[in-house]
Amino acid sequence: MRTLNACIASILVASSAAASHAQDQGGLEEVTVTAQRRSQSLQDVPIAITAFTSEQLAARQVFDTYDLVRNIPNLTGNANVGVGTSSSLYVRGLGNAESIATFDLPVGTYVDDVYISRQNHNNFSMFDVERIEVLRGPQGTLFGRNTTGGAINVVMKKPGTEYQGYVEAGVGRFGLVTARGSVDLPISDTLLTKFSAYRVTDDGYAKQLSTGRMLNDRDATGFRADVRLVPTDDVTVDFVAEYVDDRNTNFLNVLDANENRIINNKLTQGSLVGVFTGAKAALDVGNEAVTRAYTLSVQSIINENISLTSITGYRKTDHDFLVDSGGELPRVTTTRGFTPLNNMGDHAQFSQEIKLNGKSPQRNMTWVAGLYFMNEDNSTDFANANTVATTGVFSVAADRTMKNDLKTYAIYAQADHVIAEKVTFTTGLRYTSETKTFGIERNPGATGAALSSTAIAAAGIPLELDEDVWTPRVALQYDLSDDVMVFASATRGFKSGGWPARATVNNAFIPFAPEKVWSYEIGTRADLFGDRLRINATAFYAITDDIQIPARIDINGVQISTTTNPADLRNSGLEIDAVWVPVDGLNITAGIGLQDAKYVAINQRVLDQAAVCRANPAGLYQGAPACNANFVDQFGNIATPVRSPDYTVSLSASYEFTVGGITLTPNLGVNASDEYAIGTTGSPQSTNGTWSGKQTYINAGLNLKFAAIEGLSVTVDCRNCEDKAYPTSALGPFQFLDRPGSWSARVRYKF
Repeated sequence: MRTLNACIASILVASSAAASHAQDQGGLEEVTVTAQRRSQSLQDVPIAITAFTSEQLAARQVFDTYDLVRNIPNLTGNANVGVGTSSSLYVRGLGNAESIATFDLPVGTYVDDVYISRQNHNNFSMFDVERIEVLRGPQGTLFGRNTTGGAINVVMKKPGTEYQGYVEAGVGRFGLVTARGSVDLPISDTLLTKFSAYRVTDDGYAKQLSTGRMLNDRDATGFRADVRLVPTDDVTVDFVAEYVDDRNTNFLNVLDANENRIINNKLTQGSLVGVFTGAKAALDVGNEAVTRAYTLSVQSIINENISLTSITGYRKTDHDFLVDSGGELPRVTTTRGFTPLNNMGDHAQFSQEIKLNGKSPQRNMTWVAGLYFMNEDNSTDFANANTVATTGVFSVAADRTMKNDLKTYAIYAQADHVIAEKVTFTTGLRYTSETKTFGIERNPGATGAALSSTAIAAAGIPLELDEDVWTPRVALQYDLSDDVMVFASATRGFKSGGWPARATVNNAFIPFAPEKVWSYEIGTRADLFGDRLRINATAFYAITDDIQIPARIDINGVQISTTTNPADLRNSGLEIDAVWVPVDGLNITAGIGLQDAKYVAINQRVLDQAAVCRANPAGLYQGAPACNANFVDQFGNIATPVRSPDYTVSLSASYEFTVGGITLTPNLGVNASDEYAIGTTGSPQSTNGTWSGKQTYINAGLNLKFAAIEGLSVTVDCRNCEDKAYPTSALGPFQFLDRPGSWSARVRYKF
């Protein structure tokens, strides 16, 4: 803690010295985005977007996708229970706390226009990124998979025409060691290559008391190779191959009397041998996701008005973990774990998109149209157990292998038509057809629930789901001047249905329905005062039908916890992205999100349960315990929407100045949010342990560049500089704390 305070103090001293040393840095930076599947200025796009360049990402200390949390208006999130490679991201109250393969994502992640279908490896390190665009609101027309909450679009840097690159090395708290590098190696004028790599390791920040071992550590390695072929002036071919091996765990930890992070469970490698079946039982404690990805993009300019692009993507992720979702049972000294989760997953996806971009000969209409196909195959061998409180003996809940597949087709088109001077009318439409299949079997020799696809089907539960959906978009844009635009829009989006794959009774695999949303927005994009102030504001009102969240339902007179559609979600709010450059060299940014999320149209079954709980707060429902859990608490209160704080605020400032041949850029950031529900359901506020409390984080950094050594820079920074231990998620009575405060120092040489 003293080290962190010293770090932030030195940075703030440098910031205060900056005022008298400003150099000419110009005004607002022009930002190019591809949110409408073509290159446009951010200020011309009638969509709620926050975009960061690679330099801005570095200044904000965004090193992986999870670091975007708290930097975007109305974006919240957390690392999944036990699994640090998986991030649950929520935009405007829509997200998914479940990483299992039968759940699709309300907030989709794309890398170079290829959708990442599984949440189990959506938290990856940023290296050689050109920019990131975070789109808020449903993306139902132009992007690969329909999403209700938003999309994170990651655009990687392409090979350059000149030999260039960088190398970077760093150290930090908890034994952090980082190394990154990239080099552009042009072979000829028509054949360009780029090679990038990174390595991140640390010792972990939480000590397992029973073994003395440090857990919640990180060990990640990534390689990326890009080849660009330009056979003619009209054809560009990009091929990318990527390999990432990421070990990143998120065990439940608490603070001891000295505010050190400790882990109470005694789970170790071999704890589950003889309890669970197969190779997964012998996994070491931790979490590892290995992804291999290949992308082939071919762009051809047909004529001066039309271009054709083919995007082919293949991704395969192997995901293995042995984690514990709880803490130690206080009455037992021999317990190896509380509720251990064991998993070996194999997830493969193939996607193909054909996209046409064009303009009318009169140049009064710009359009994009395309075809999209994706096939996904998932196989998951997984098991979970409970611990008998009096003996510490494991009781297997289920040990099974699940296979689920997806085939989806879509056709889409969108056009921007200039219908009058300064007035543009946008119309878009997407048709999506998809088929999902599901099967599950208890593993040979396993104990626990006797699950089988045959028994599920015999219970009248479908093993195939088909969906055909039309998702339109309309927008009207008016240019008040060259620098100020206003717009209004309406957009439809949907998120597929699926099965609650963690069920342990054959008749409980009842499918949940698709989640569908209409979002209405008005906004402005404005560059003011001679390009010194940028204000991008969007007000929204959204109705989400059949939101997918855990709740309790009645099956044959017994209440069970599962994923279902207990209500609709109504949300309204305001989002502001602002950039101010009051003097050359000083850059101040703000991101403000306001929202008012409420569950409406609550299912009658839930209302009946709430009435019983109000009458009997001891917690009995139809003779069995059912209250104080999920969507209704023991007093009959209905849940509050999960991860939907009334406000989120992100403020940052940086100032570049030169002293004695050294260019210094100190920066300071503050992120704050109101309290919000962190349980998987958005538990009622009366339920203890499932609320975050108000949170404020401070980040700071200082970058130095040296005139005597061109290309050399040094950066020191701290994240969560005050070392706050805020809860970000909860499972039952257990709160999962956010990552502790950290500092780092990095040396970078650009050549």
